Amino acid sequence: MTNRPRVLLFDYDKTYLLVLSQYLENEYELVLANDIYQAVGLVGSASVDLVVIDLSSNTVAGFNLFSVLKNENYQVPVVFLHNEHDVTLEEECFNLGCADFILKSSRMIAIKKRLKSVIDLSLLRTQNVHINSEANQRIESIQQHIIESFSSIIEGRDTSTGMHIKRTAAYVDMVLSGLTKFGYYTSELTPKRKEAIIRSAPLHDIGKIVVPDMILCKPGKLTKEEFEVMKCHALEGGKLIKETLEGIENTMTLQIAVNMATYHHERWGGGGYPYSLMGEEIPLCARVMAIADVFDALVSKRCYKDSFSYEQSFKIIEDETGTHFDPKISEVFLSMKDDVVNISESWSL
Repeated sequence: MTNRPRVLLFDYDKTYLLVLSQYLENEYELVLANDIYQAVGLVGSASVDLVVIDLSSNTVAGFNLFSVLKNENYQVPVVFLHNEHDVTLEEECFNLGCADFILKSSRMIAIKKRLKSVIDLSLLRTQNVHINSEANQRIESIQQHIIESFSSIIEGRDTSTGMHIKRTAAYVDMVLSGLTKFGYYTSELTPKRKEAIIRSAPLHDIGKIVVPDMILCKPGKLTKEEFEVMKCHALEGGKLIKETLEGIENTMTLQIAVNMATYHHERWGGGGYPYSLMGEEIPLCARVMAIADVFDALVSKRCYKDSFSYEQSFKIIEDETGTHFDPKISEVFLSMKDDVVNISESWSL
């Protein structure tokens, strides 16, 4: 075992390979190659820290090796050597993306130090990538724990709301897949944005924690005054998410979570709350949440109502397309009735 950096030396001139290796062997573990395919194989299997290519004897071959390494996506720094101070060639090498261009006439101590600098910088970047990756994983774990904790708060106050959260999140996932399949809103529904919408869906009713139990769990129709209090959960939910997750959750997911909580009771044709937005004024994530939210409320038995049948509920969605719901989202939702029923049954009480 050795802790010395592993360096691949490539040159068609076997004699020079041996000469160069004698200068460097005390500093590095060396791997020699004078064939492009041999060199690529060694990079892939030997975990080299640096590739040194001598362009003096065959510039085309050296560039070909560099090109192959880049095409294979090997993240190994490459240093070019040359026996002449060719400014044009040097510029071309740096434009290609080499880590350094060194004259062979330089003193060996200078060559060794420059190779060491390239290796040290590469190893530092690799370490930073691993550190950042681990940090991001920890942050994502914390974020997910907060979201799950928020969802548990709601579920703890009203068990039907808890199951509602699970079902609506599944409906949202289903609808997003359907929209992509139908080719709707493709510019908005990037993979990252869809992931953020699904991730945020369980928070859409978080504002209900400010609604008194006597209203939230009332076994009957709400009075006008009580309904006004209930409606506050949309604005309060968005505000709570922003205040709690800002600086913890990434900007896109935070905004989507705020939008879903705030606007999921808006109506496509206007007249919803809290702002009576219309059409595409309503964020897409909230329009998707709206249909999932309403359908699940229809088919679920609540303390204030009996459940509707699936047939009745689908008919209501169809009748309110264009008034309550985005027509494209309704089209997708109604085309996936079997999936909707499966989700509903899977998360039934």
